[in-house]
Amino acid sequence: MKQNLFLFELKIFFRNTSSITAIVILLLAGFIGLYFGKTFIERQNNVVQKAVALQKENTAKNYEHFGEDTGLFFFHNKFSVANTATKWAAFSNGQRDINPYLISVTMLGLEGQIYDTDIANPSSLLMGNIDLGFVFIFLFPLVIIALSYNILSSQQENGVWILLKSQTSKPHLIIWNKLLVRILVIFATAFILMIAALFYLNLELDSTFFSIFGLILLYLIFWFAAVFFIISFGKTSNFNASSLIGLWVGLAIVVPASLNLYLTAKYPVPEALKHVMEQRQGYHEKWDLPKNVTMDPFFKHYPQFRQYPFDEKKTFSWFWYYGMQQMGDDQALESRKAMEKKLENRQQFASVVALFFPTIQTQLSVNSLSGSDLKSHLDFQNFVRDYHEKVRLHFYPEIFQEKKSSLAEVEKFGLKHYKGSISPLKMESVVSLLLISLILMITGNFNFKKSLR
Repeated sequence: MKQNLFLFELKIFFRNTSSITAIVILLLAGFIGLYFGKTFIERQNNVVQKAVALQKENTAKNYEHFGEDTGLFFFHNKFSVANTATKWAAFSNGQRDINPYLISVTMLGLEGQIYDTDIANPSSLLMGNIDLGFVFIFLFPLVIIALSYNILSSQQENGVWILLKSQTSKPHLIIWNKLLVRILVIFATAFILMIAALFYLNLELDSTFFSIFGLILLYLIFWFAAVFFIISFGKTSNFNASSLIGLWVGLAIVVPASLNLYLTAKYPVPEALKHVMEQRQGYHEKWDLPKNVTMDPFFKHYPQFRQYPFDEKKTFSWFWYYGMQQMGDDQALESRKAMEKKLENRQQFASVVALFFPTIQTQLSVNSLSGSDLKSHLDFQNFVRDYHEKVRLHFYPEIFQEKKSSLAEVEKFGLKHYKGSISPLKMESVVSLLLISLILMITGNFNFKKSLR
């Protein structure tokens, strides 16, 4: 009986043209998201590939023009570091559209260079990029609402529900079967898109795949639970539609925007401007001060360089100049740490709040698993700092001794690729989605029993 009822509801569902249209739209949106997500990452990868050749070409030109003066050569020559995108970054672009993925720096003060990025159209940044992650998190819920909001109210409004209740002792099974049909169809659609992503993005069938797919299915279950909860009150179709769309607007737009404003107010980052100003001041003010004001702290930072002779009588020397650059970075160190600490606090606070808001929780988790979140970018910046320090320590002795560096030695420091590790799925993300969904379903079931008495 239950099986026949389920098959009957399945036939009714696919006889509805609007239902088929909604699924087709989801599939098309998913394929478009796959295409644009992959295209976006491919563009970045192409820029990185060009940067490899350009760095080698520019290094050769700089060496030709300035190779006789080592200090001047490293004043002009740039070393690049690229944040290599994971394969999953094409699935969810995350913050890769607003944070620089390619940083090129000279041996001068790093903190004045590390935040440089390409000029982008603010309107384009506001709209963001469409990817498959966007389709799952923002479009799937709308289709779930459109397919399910009136599965009970339409029958009540047509007078059919009273007839159905009189013919069965378990009328709630009718609603459950209608909902199960929609769950099956939406899950099948999600499965098709995930398999398409697996092959189109050349993903691996590993723990990351199952973590992201499982998280998305839990997220979709939440939206079905939300629909079930709203329709359980037995209100009109207009009430159900308005309530569910209001919930979507709140969770997808209002709450994230409000949380961002709150975090900006709670953890302001005046250190960002202070950081840049201190770095510049720490360098520029040294021009008018005695050279020992620069060199004493520099030798304290790098005691190994005391062995190289420094002539304080010279009006200018590259030894002193690069010492000034380093002091600019050192002077800005505290403000940099304070800024990083506040960004980490923002991230931690958002992670805790997200446990109560499934849309934010899913978005943050998918970005984290894709290696396209804020933490990944901060790790990339620290990698740039480490690489910059490695280049400095390698070539400082040649600059301080005024020795000529060989082109072959410089070319060893070609474009460096950074590939961060992907964090595993946090259990609290899974538990929060499950708990919220269970609470909604249990409450909705209670409402149904109450209304069917």
